[in-house]
Amino acid sequence: MKQCKHCGVSVAGNRASCPLCQSPLSGEWDGEAPDFPSLHLLSPMRALALRILAFLTIAAIVVCTAVNMMTPEHGYWIFYVLGGCASGWVLFLLFWKKMKSVLKNLIYQTGATALLCVLWDLATGWNLWSLNYALPIVFTLCMVLMLFLALIRRIPPADSLLYFGESILLAFVPLVLLLCGVITVPLPTIICASAALVFLAGLVMFYWNPFWAEIRRRFHI
Repeated sequence: MKQCKHCGVSVAGNRASCPLCQSPLSGEWDGEAPDFPSLHLLSPMRALALRILAFLTIAAIVVCTAVNMMTPEHGYWIFYVLGGCASGWVLFLLFWKKMKSVLKNLIYQTGATALLCVLWDLATGWNLWSLNYALPIVFTLCMVLMLFLALIRRIPPADSLLYFGESILLAFVPLVLLLCGVITVPLPTIICASAALVFLAGLVMFYWNPFWAEIRRRFHI
């Protein structure tokens, strides 16, 4: 372990200088791990891309605000621009944070997209387009994309079956709303529920044992 003669402390790890006074350390490194793990900072290219996106967003908001102020007779549509930018950033940051796990990212994106569609429907007069069309389409695409990604990336069943189950569970939400009388256009919901039943049948018939084992492992059953 290296020592700092100025501070009189021993420093773990293969550091060249003291973390307290920045003086050179003496002694030899004997292979011990450092006291503090190294930080994984954002790569310069990703940080630059993030700053560019933030700049473009601010520029678009400023330009749209100026145009809206010059044409007030068309209403305050700038609020829709602000809402669209906020929605885009929510999805982007969620994607950025969950980038390491593709299937988990897809589940989070699906849930966030469904919630944003409902909020936009509420903000635009609650015409039920989010429940009648958006939710069934989003949940159906989630199941299809999950199967596609699992096959393309060759994700092991132990790492994908639980997310498949979650996507199937989400796909039955529009059916529940239809049975409760909330949804007024049944066709998209019927297609979504039918696809969910097909995926559920495949899950039960071919992967039930590893799926149940994964549930028991995750939830300590």
